[in-house]
Amino acid sequence: MASFLLPRTAFGRTAVITGLIVGLSQALSLWFFARNAYLPGIREYAELTHLYASASVGSKADVDMARRIADATGIQINAGRMPPDDEPSFIARPLVDRFQLEVEELLNEPVMVRMEETSSPVLWVTAQSLDYQWIRVPMKFFRHYDRYLLIGWGVTVPLFALLAGVFIARGLTDPLRKLARVAGIVGRGDQVPLLDEEAGPLELDAVNKAFNRMAADMLHAQRDRALLLAGISHDLRTPLTRIRLSAEFMNDAELRDGIVADIEDMDAILEQFIAFIRDGSDEVPEFESINVLIEEVRNRHANIDVRTSLHDVPRLMLKRLTFRRLLANLITNAVKYGAEPVLISTSVGKGVVVLTVRDHGKGVNEADIPTLLQPFSRGERARTLSGSGLGLAIVKRIVDMHHGSMTLSNHSEGGLVVEIRLPFTGRLVQPEALSARVR
Repeated sequence: MASFLLPRTAFGRTAVITGLIVGLSQALSLWFFARNAYLPGIREYAELTHLYASASVGSKADVDMARRIADATGIQINAGRMPPDDEPSFIARPLVDRFQLEVEELLNEPVMVRMEETSSPVLWVTAQSLDYQWIRVPMKFFRHYDRYLLIGWGVTVPLFALLAGVFIARGLTDPLRKLARVAGIVGRGDQVPLLDEEAGPLELDAVNKAFNRMAADMLHAQRDRALLLAGISHDLRTPLTRIRLSAEFMNDAELRDGIVADIEDMDAILEQFIAFIRDGSDEVPEFESINVLIEEVRNRHANIDVRTSLHDVPRLMLKRLTFRRLLANLITNAVKYGAEPVLISTSVGKGVVVLTVRDHGKGVNEADIPTLLQPFSRGERARTLSGSGLGLAIVKRIVDMHHGSMTLSNHSEGGLVVEIRLPFTGRLVQPEALSARVR
């Protein structure tokens, strides 16, 4: 339950916990001083008041003793003055209540206590045994004080302590927030500047060093993987070319056509391997209209029934060739695993440009949808067809590169619907990692 009451951020939790600790410390300090400094004084003046009342009023009155007590403490009966009628303030209420309790125990009867709030408080006491005469009791042990100074002390000390806690929390959370941003960029496979390893506490510096080593290792592993896949794809094409040339001279037309078709499928698969490892990082983004790119790709696929419903949308910073590859993959994937016509539409959502591609096939198994965006993963219908299972994975990588989101769903009338949301915020959102934010 406590976790729900605390803020979600480490900065907010540190500030709240610091405030609670300082507030508790202030309360304990006030309780300590009240119990060990002021409470004994209140009891002493209550006893002096009882002694003065006994010496001043009643059959056992001792005028001489009453005079000596008055000279020493300032306690006296003031017949010509009346106490204030105002109720004591919130700060003075505990003093009045405690003094009243102590005097009532000594006199063994109810008493009335009023307070004259000055720099050195004065209490007025009366009771039935005193013939309702008011005894004026100056609380000299309080010394002179300024209530506003006390209030200022009670407010400024916690405030300064809270500000110190806030600065300490910010010093810890800013590097963590920076680390989170860099981790997101590294997760997309982009190269980022190294984190500062000598600017914070030793523990954070150790985390930054470990993260820099991990990022470097991941980058090298990614480059090695890309080089390996590119080398394999390139080396396989040479024997495939020789096999195709040999097949062209075969007399059996049916066998020849089957071999050539298989070689073309293998070549297409190798092309998808290369496209998958080609992340487009070397391409410069441009201020493009997504509608124009859709029309360009549609014209290149004139043999496919592609129908568009394009609305006016803001231009975006896009990697032109990379995004055209995304559109081409969506169209070919819709035809290969679905059915024509392929419907492409654009619209504007809340802060995003929405690109929707739908085919008119039977759709996919709902259980397969979460895995379709993974490399080498295909739906149930695709198991009877050739392919690498990289088409939608390539699309997902390009969408991530442009800081967008992608969802798959089955249309109510049949067919798979791919919805892509690309952000626009009134400024140019660069497709590559936002490295400038973490420098």
